[in-house]
Amino acid sequence: SSGGWPHTAMSLHLAVYGGMFDPVHKGHVEAARFTLERLQLHSLKMIPCGNPNHRVDATEDSSHRFRMLELATCHDAEIEIDPIEINGAGTSYTTETLAKLNEQEPGARLIFVLGIDSFNSLPQWHQYDSIFQYCSLFVLSRPGESVSVETANLIGLDERKVDTGEELVAAETGKILFADDFQFDISSTLVRDKLKAGAIVDDVLDQAVLDYIKENGLYSSLDQPHK
Repeated sequence: SSGGWPHTAMSLHLAVYGGMFDPVHKGHVEAARFTLERLQLHSLKMIPCGNPNHRVDATEDSSHRFRMLELATCHDAEIEIDPIEINGAGTSYTTETLAKLNEQEPGARLIFVLGIDSFNSLPQWHQYDSIFQYCSLFVLSRPGESVSVETANLIGLDERKVDTGEELVAAETGKILFADDFQFDISSTLVRDKLKAGAIVDDVLDQAVLDYIKENGLYSSLDQPHK
């Protein structure tokens, strides 16, 4: 028996969780574990962004960000770190990544995991409306953030919204579930600021990640992005 919802034996569900992960912190890993448990899935890919089109460059090189993700998730058998965007040339676009994953994982149903702040910025994403052809969305709440009315109207949220994990995984694509009970408010920006200031970060960073940062002298001179 596969466990999970009764029909999951029929189709492979794959959660996809992208981000800069600069650096990966405990909130990211909690989000991944929360997704697997809530949706009763058996696999999730964390995909570090290569060259983002929507924000400034990462502070640290993609090879470091990838390695830190591996270290942070090495005990999570269901979590895979996928270099699909790092290995790609040019700018990383979510819709293109999802299209590639659809080709690589024929028959898999993709569920894209993102925070409410990213969800609210969807209309600014490259070809954002095509994202719904490739996946459904699992949106993680964040204290103090609510759904943008403008975004909700643009993407037709009333038609897309479902209320349970079971409904989300039952759908082909194009549905949206909000996880209002996910409460983990850490930002990578805050973590970088703490590292730069030499503050204690054991509470927010995995020990292996912290050791790696120290060994490689990462985030020490945060004014200059490392190239």
